Amino acid sequence: LWRQGSSHFDSSAQAPEPCHNNVQQHFAAMGAACSGQPTGTGKVVIHGMSISGNVMPPMLFILDNKCGSMEEMNIMTGEHKSPEKLALNPFGAMPIMKDGDIILAESNAILRYLAKCYNPASYGLDIKEQSNTDWALDWAATTFLSKHYANIWYPVAGFGAAPANQEDTNKACVESLEVFAKKFLAGKLIGGNTLNIADYKIGSAVWYLEHPAIEKNSKYKNPQRISQYAKDFYAALSPESQKFLEGPKGFLDTKLK
Repeated sequence: LWRQGSSHFDSSAQAPEPCHNNVQQHFAAMGAACSGQPTGTGKVVIHGMSISGNVMPPMLFILDNKCGSMEEMNIMTGEHKSPEKLALNPFGAMPIMKDGDIILAESNAILRYLAKCYNPASYGLDIKEQSNTDWALDWAATTFLSKHYANIWYPVAGFGAAPANQEDTNKACVESLEVFAKKFLAGKLIGGNTLNIADYKIGSAVWYLEHPAIEKNSKYKNPQRISQYAKDFYAALSPESQKFLEGPKGFLDTKLK
């Protein structure tokens, strides 16, 4: 080895032990930078309540991809309105995501960020797949969740009043989900045979609607294709995600009494 301050080569000097992990991390970071792929800290924190249909999608993604954890933020006691949480999300809602110096709110925005940093294939491998994912996510936000799911799950959960005509509400939800299935469920899942971020959003919602408390209290029942989709979604989750869903299931179990 060359000795510092000398022009002579010392063959007796011992080479330092290679640090393979650092080298691999260095080149991985270089590759990500060159490709334009964003990188995260691997220690994402989601602030929210596990029973929330808005918190569940990003948390399930995080558990499946082993890139973070959840910090309970109890909105029933007003934690989301605390100065600390309003500094993160001035709109006072959940979920809130923190990944290093990046702070985000809104479930769909968080899912897109997580996919770009931790599992790009779950968004789509090309613009066509990504656009399809976006379509499904936006349909969920503007149509399914706001116009249908909210009038079924929230009243059963005790977080909202029942609609004036539950039968018509249920029928409209079924019809909308049947159109969704024809458009987006050519395979088991929206992502084909693997979960994509739209599956985390929509799959978790219809999984919730499969709970017997929903039918008992609202008379709503998923159409057959959607019921199968909910089962396939759950089966595709990691054991950690399935364990996480024990909390939401336990919450709705209380509505069977």
